Amino acid sequence: MTEQELKDYIAANMAKHKVPRYVLFVDGFPMNAAGKILKYKMREDAVKLLGLEKADSIETA
Repeated sequence: MTEQELKDYIAANMAKHKVPRYVLFVDGFPMNAAGKILKYKMREDAVKLLGLEKADSIETA
């Protein structure tokens, strides 16, 4: 499956506002010692990879 195939499938089966802007395929997820996925680490890696430093600096609630 390619990024565009996934986006096309989502666009055809879900609401338009739910289609993701970015799609990354990974081999594994960063995990802590208990086996839980480290979402903050995934977020940091995505910011670096996609060049979203400016958007990441925006403070939200």
